[in-house]
Amino acid sequence: MPVAGMHSTEKDLKVNPNLILTCGARQVEGFNGYQGTGVRILGTGRLVNEGAEFDEMKTKFPFLRSVLELTVTEAKQLL
Repeated sequence: MPVAGMHSTEKDLKVNPNLILTCGARQVEGFNGYQGTGVRILGTGRLVNEGAEFDEMKTKFPFLRSVLELTVTEAKQLL
């Protein structure tokens, strides 16, 4: 995930790498035919500032200063 700001998240990750990420989309049908769904993703994260993956992301997103690498341990659909 491209990171441009997120300075407080960077400080937090140094103390505790555990993350909870939630996201949603109206275009994906949820449970019981609801319009939209959400997902909760649990995992650990670290910021990457160099290497091949960083260079690839930097060409796609020139504004980024680092890349958030997320290792998923659990993902659950919420709606």
